[in-house]
Amino acid sequence: MAISITRWLLSKFGLGGTSTDAAYVEMTSALQEYRIRELAFNTCVSMIANAVGKCEFKTYKDGAEFKGSEYYLWNIEPNVNQNSTAFLHKLVYQLYSNNEALIISTKHRDGRELLAVADTFEQPAEYPQKMQEYKGVVVGEVQYDKTFKENEVMHLRLNHCNIKPVLNGLNDSYLRLVQAAMKSYAWASGKHYKVHVEQTAQTGKVGEKEWGKQFADMMTAQVKPFLDSDHAVLPEFDGYQYEDIGGKPDAQRSTRDIRALVDDIFDFTARGFCIPPVLLFGDVAGTQDAMQRWLTTCIDPLCDQVQEEGTRKRYGYDEWKKGNYMMVDTSSILHFDIFGNASNIEKLVGSGAFSINDVLKATGQSEIAEDWASQHFLTKNIGVIEDVANAIDGKGGEKV
Repeated sequence: MAISITRWLLSKFGLGGTSTDAAYVEMTSALQEYRIRELAFNTCVSMIANAVGKCEFKTYKDGAEFKGSEYYLWNIEPNVNQNSTAFLHKLVYQLYSNNEALIISTKHRDGRELLAVADTFEQPAEYPQKMQEYKGVVVGEVQYDKTFKENEVMHLRLNHCNIKPVLNGLNDSYLRLVQAAMKSYAWASGKHYKVHVEQTAQTGKVGEKEWGKQFADMMTAQVKPFLDSDHAVLPEFDGYQYEDIGGKPDAQRSTRDIRALVDDIFDFTARGFCIPPVLLFGDVAGTQDAMQRWLTTCIDPLCDQVQEEGTRKRYGYDEWKKGNYMMVDTSSILHFDIFGNASNIEKLVGSGAFSINDVLKATGQSEIAEDWASQHFLTKNIGVIEDVANAIDGKGGEKV
């Protein structure tokens, strides 16, 4: 795939397309660098998008949780071509690729409202007291002639300053070390020969001027295939003596050193996205603490911005004051083992903090369609200290 892309790019610029062309080799090297950088970037973005995709977008009406068309829009089907997970993946990718993302609202033929993430749009002029206007909005193959005002869209900005160009520059600098390490390892592991040519062989039947070209042609026709082939015979003529001075691999260096340099690029990218590197590399030690840090410094702020933008654009101040708003619940990101946390569940229900249905919902289980399952219970061994003292007589027994 990479070779076909390289040849296509070279043909676009009118360059050659063989492996011996300098332009071909340079383009292939550039694509290899690009793949390492993009792999690190896309891995981090996918982690964040997968986490946001697991969140539940809760909608409230009059201060109580309510599942209506707005809930269905954010959690099931934002538009006719995407489910909510695919929609959120595109949103997160646009946000981290361009440092901002634009969500527009459109209408289906049957009158339903749809949400779509813009692929591109013109940067609007910023005014402190005037709504921004977004022109040239493109979604897929559709370019909208309409000018969208600020109150008609959801505009998300990741950072005040775009960090991706900084990461790209850092990675480009670090990739030079990777290339140097790969060249050093390849040379040390390769085959190298020294050829001793007697004076008589140099001035045989040809002149000294012609001998250089003849020697180079012989090396290309005979020695190079011998070095490149798994099984070959190298002819040795009178006057030529070959001495193997093959590479000397350093026992302290191996492909692991190159892998470590590549891992550093992933490390830089993860830190730039506020992702603890241990989560990116799949390390077990310190995973729980790293997960909590990731949720606190990366996922929660992102979801907080989405719910703020959604509430102020989809509801507004008057509706918010009535208790109508949306909230992104990030508690479902962590996998919950219901059997391993049985004692904790008992304490939550027994303390009256959660009902049985609250716990079932939090663990992804179906709720019980009974009134008692939504009631809050309190165990008798918990109470106000004065009430417990009044229930005990002077002899240490309970009052009748």
